Amino acid sequence: MQPAPCGFRHLPSLIGMVLTLACCSLGAATVSSHGQGELIVDACHLNLARDNVKTYWKAPDGAVFGHFGSLTDWLQERGEKLVCASNAGIYGKDLRPLGLYIEAGRVLHKLNTRKEAYGNFYLQPNGVLLLTEYDARIVTTETLAVELDNLLPSIRYAVQSGPILLLGGEINSLFAPGSENRLLRNAVCVTSGVNIVLAKSRSPINFHDFAKQLRDALGCRDALYLDGSISQLYPFDNSSFGPSFGAMIGATVPAQH
Repeated sequence: MQPAPCGFRHLPSLIGMVLTLACCSLGAATVSSHGQGELIVDACHLNLARDNVKTYWKAPDGAVFGHFGSLTDWLQERGEKLVCASNAGIYGKDLRPLGLYIEAGRVLHKLNTRKEAYGNFYLQPNGVLLLTEYDARIVTTETLAVELDNLLPSIRYAVQSGPILLLGGEINSLFAPGSENRLLRNAVCVTSGVNIVLAKSRSPINFHDFAKQLRDALGCRDALYLDGSISQLYPFDNSSFGPSFGAMIGATVPAQH
C-alpha cells in the first residue's frame, strides 16, 4: 500500500493483519484511514461550523476546473489553500452535473427527478447533499422534489448524485452482500448535523461493503455515492491525469495557514 499523507503509519494488529487507524490534521480538516486489506477507506472529516466547505465547478471565465491541480492554482491566486477535496457527483460527457447543482446559493443545474435510466445515478433512491449555513443533510430526490421551494432560500451548496448508500444508518436494500461489482468508489456522508466526511475506498469494493464500512468504521448515518473508477480524494490523490471531474467538493484555509 502507498503511504498515506501526514506521516500515517500502517499499524500491525494483534492478529498480524495490517490495520490502518492513523489520522492527522490538515489545517482544520482531519484526514484518516480505516479498515484493513481490501476494505481500507480513506477519509477527510469536516465540520461546517469550523471549516470552509464549498463546491467548485467552473472558474469565472467559464472553464471547468476538472482537476485538483487547476483548483489549487486558482485558489492560491485568491489567498486560499486547498486542504481536502473530492469529485462531487456523477456528470455527463460535457462535464455538466446530471442533477441538482447549487453553488454559492445559485442553482446552476436543476433537480433531476427521472427514475428510469441507465447508470448508477438512477439507482433508487438517489439523493442530494444539501449544505446550509447551519447543517448538512442528505435527502432522497423524491423528498427534495416536494420540499425544494421551501428549502431553496437556505441552501448554499447542493450536489445530486446516486445511489444513496445509507439512510438513517440502513444500507440501501439494492446492494447485495458478496457482489462481484467492485470498483474504486467515493462518497460523501453525514455523521451529525454539522459533521460530514469525504471518503474513498483504497481498493475496488462493492456497494454493500463500501456502505457498511462508511457506517461501521466512519460512523456515517447518511451517505451518498459520488462516483466510481475516476474517484479521487485530495490529499491522498493529487494527480492532474485521467478524466476531468464535473465538479468538486473542497475545504480551504487561508494560504498562510
